Amino acid sequence: MPEQMPNILFLLGDAEKARNDNHLRLPAAFSAAGWQVTCLDHSDVHIAANRVKIGIHDPDDFALIWLLGFGRQVSYFDRMQILRSLPQQAFVVGIDALTYLHGKHRWLEFMPETHTSSDSAYLQRQFQSGGEWVLKPTAGSYGRDVVRFADPQSGRRALSAMQAQYPDAYLILQRYLPAILDGETRTLVAGGEIIGSYRRKPVGDFRANLAQQGEALPTCLSSDETDLVATLAADLARLGAGFAAIDTVYPYLMEVNVANPGGLETLAGLGAPQLAAQVVSAVTRWKGL
Repeated sequence: MPEQMPNILFLLGDAEKARNDNHLRLPAAFSAAGWQVTCLDHSDVHIAANRVKIGIHDPDDFALIWLLGFGRQVSYFDRMQILRSLPQQAFVVGIDALTYLHGKHRWLEFMPETHTSSDSAYLQRQFQSGGEWVLKPTAGSYGRDVVRFADPQSGRRALSAMQAQYPDAYLILQRYLPAILDGETRTLVAGGEIIGSYRRKPVGDFRANLAQQGEALPTCLSSDETDLVATLAADLARLGAGFAAIDTVYPYLMEVNVANPGGLETLAGLGAPQLAAQVVSAVTRWKGL
């Protein structure tokens, strides 16, 4: 009797499909490696007669479960509570990792001077002494609503406008790094292993995000950059995040993305080999499959 192929479940949403091609590239790579692949929507998570179900499936039908993105915001915490009740070994990015590691605060010891608060008076006191700063929403992405300023008057205007747009929200005030004009390096890691890196160089302003017309360029990590990224990759794997993007402006960490990080498509466009296959190998080694 032939050995049954392992099965992986991808949970997707419309927003995730619009941001990059992970929803196509990763399932195809697992399929090419001999896995049975099932793709469902985040909203297919439910409880039926006191049992967690995902569509018509029992969660233990799958050797791996990979959530790409957060799904709909309005139902996020309900879905996470349901999924957190399951054994976490099957998740490529565990529920705790998805909830607590994505964003701009987890590894503050590696970041430039950072202040986060919903108190405008506190934030004003920090930039009052001068210098160049960047102000951004904590939940922002793709370089949207990121403001750079170099004097307190401009800072007050930027803070007032951002608080009007994000009332009562926490905002991040961070020292501006002039080195960002030479580019920010994005490195993809999987199962604690470095997969590939590229540099995102600003074009027209200081934002390196490709969504803000930043330019993607090939790059190689220096030995010091490799040490920093490897430290973070090992920490991510230990904490249950099997796939992530680490954004750096050496010697600083800028952000970690564990939800649905782009980069595989960009690296392929820069002539990199089929790195999705390397992701499959790294994740399965990490999981002992």
